[in-house]
Amino acid sequence: MEQLSANLLQSRVDRVVIQSEMLRSGFAAFPYLVMRDKTLSIGARMTYAFLLMYAWQEGSCFAGQKKLAEELGVSERQLQRYVYELRDTKYIEVERKDKRYNNTYIILDRKKPFKLKSGRAKIVEKAA
Repeated sequence: MEQLSANLLQSRVDRVVIQSEMLRSGFAAFPYLVMRDKTLSIGARMTYAFLLMYAWQEGSCFAGQKKLAEELGVSERQLQRYVYELRDTKYIEVERKDKRYNNTYIILDRKKPFKLKSGRAKIVEKAA
């Protein structure tokens, strides 16, 4: 009986075939909250996705801004604007213990979307 279950399970697994080299090279899970947050620019959302990509590799993220900007195809200054946008909307925290080291990006636990009001982002409680 146990062998039959193992064979059935294996035959189900064998039916899933990934032919996409794109998927084989890796991907990042992207939270719907970030994806749907219209207060964030597309660039800030992509920056978040890249930070997640780095974080999933080692469980933490120590990406240099030069490397991150190159991979995003933007200038370092534009990347800084995206990082500030994510920081100001409480998606990330940025720490730097010493100027000799790269920033540490901390992905925060967000459960509520932000709503723009008077040019500033504000947490909005959803009605139950």
